[in-house]
Amino acid sequence: MERRSSSGAGSCLGLLAVAVVSTSVILVSYRLHRRLEADLRVMILGEGDGAADQGRRRTKKNKKVRFAADVAEPSSSREEYRRRRASTAAAATRAR
Repeated sequence: MERRSSSGAGSCLGLLAVAVVSTSVILVSYRLHRRLEADLRVMILGEGDGAADQGRRRTKKNKKVRFAADVAEPSSSREEYRRRRASTAAAATRAR
């Protein structure tokens, strides 16, 4: 009468359960710590008013684009524009 022990499979499942639970606890505590740290940082810096802080984050500054003075605007016809650009480029290479 042989007696087989199935404690090997049970201990493996137990070890896996401990690993999953401990990982979950670590992740939850890390997220909670980050959130509390961010709130504390906002309070310390004097930005305690949450409504003003959220309004500032929502508004996005519009960027203005400035072109150089010598930028050539293409005409409505792409072929005509390319033909003119090609002729000026050819003239520039001949002048060298």
